[in-house]
Amino acid sequence: MNMYWEALPFELPRLPDGFRWHVFANTGMPSPEDAFDPDSEPELADQAGGIVGGRSVMILVGRPAAQ
Repeated sequence: MNMYWEALPFELPRLPDGFRWHVFANTGMPSPEDAFDPDSEPELADQAGGIVGGRSVMILVGRPAAQ
């Protein structure tokens, strides 16, 4: 959650082996890229962190990596 008016970087904790971060919702993106159906979330490009837009919320989920 970023309540500041400018985008800010964030770091993510490492997930257990075999898991990857996926974006469930990102209110800083335009529709339809702002929310995804369960089990269809895109994988986060940078698994170590990213940038959350100003006054935005990003919800991430850890999912098993695709085999």
